[in-house]
Amino acid sequence: MTTEQSAREAVRRILGETARADITAFPAGSVSITIHSGDHYASISGATDSGWGWEVDPGCDNGFTGYPNVVGALDEALLAVREQFAA
Repeated sequence: MTTEQSAREAVRRILGETARADITAFPAGSVSITIHSGDHYASISGATDSGWGWEVDPGCDNGFTGYPNVVGALDEALLAVREQFAA
């Protein structure tokens, strides 16, 4: 199970110390992560047993209809976010 602390450690390990992350762990085991780095913003949500949805720089005008990107592990989502931040 991903905890707030383990999620925070993963963010630091993959995105570095300069990324600001707001992390909320819920009692049922899901975790919500909001990351700000430079001019970019990312949202990641999920759980160890159900996968992780992520999106970089989502439009403010759009209603949330689900994540366009889904991967199996938090590290995969963070690596994809790092790649998008660098693009």
